[in-house]
Amino acid sequence: MLEYIAAAEDLCQSLEGFGDDESIEKAQKIRNVMIDHIKKGVGMKMKENLSAAERKIVKDIISDPTIVICPADKGRAIVIEDRDSYLSKMQQQLDEGDYVIDNRKEKTLLDKLHKKISNQLRSMDIDLNDFKEKRKYLVSAPMLGHMYLLIKVHKKNFPGRAVVSQVNDPTYKVCQILTDIHNPLATSGQSYIENSYDLKKFLGQLSINPADIQASFDVVALYPSIPLPKALECVRRRLLKDTSLSERTDWKPDDIMKLLEICLETHFKTIDGNIYAQLDGKTIGKSISGPIADIL
Repeated sequence: MLEYIAAAEDLCQSLEGFGDDESIEKAQKIRNVMIDHIKKGVGMKMKENLSAAERKIVKDIISDPTIVICPADKGRAIVIEDRDSYLSKMQQQLDEGDYVIDNRKEKTLLDKLHKKISNQLRSMDIDLNDFKEKRKYLVSAPMLGHMYLLIKVHKKNFPGRAVVSQVNDPTYKVCQILTDIHNPLATSGQSYIENSYDLKKFLGQLSINPADIQASFDVVALYPSIPLPKALECVRRRLLKDTSLSERTDWKPDDIMKLLEICLETHFKTIDGNIYAQLDGKTIGKSISGPIADIL
């Protein structure tokens, strides 16, 4: 229910962002319809599909402090992992990546990042005193990203894939805008493959000789392994050569690069409350990571 309400409110705010009376009126009508449905649902009794014994089992599992309930890396399975094992797998990911503990307080980090991105936006003549403009670019109640693991149940010893959720961190909205700006550059490359269906179609068109040897390679920790200085330089060159950039945004390449550098500053919390900074590479979970990897 909360997800539906949040999605409806995002839609309303997007409509209000246009600023015209018709869009604002539509947003309010959507809110009114949503409120009516919520009122109708209050007090509505849902038919239980679990027995009392089954409900007790579920409650006991959820409240058990010795386990962690998390999603699997493939499919829609749910994994119940021993907490100590989960923490050990997460620490292994931290040890293998370019991460260091940051002893600064969460508020200090959030305020610093918020100030950086606000100053850059103002230097681009974006009026952050205008509420509608501010809402386009800045998160009203920012929070640090948090790292969690997707458990690879299809592999031996069930290793974890580290993901850093950046939803509602100070750069979240600007990251989404930058992703839209960079996506056409990412998808225009000759090596770009959209998904497994696209790959199957591509392979089906290849002519393979009997003497050819087919091989596939699995890249370990692709995003965290990408060297940021090299990636940023590659992105800058592509932006400067992009003749259609002005059709997607009024922002200049230099300003885009400055925002990109700010957005790639990554701090996050782990399940045990520690705060880490990522020194190099990109995180799985940040929207801009995909296009940068494809461009490089």
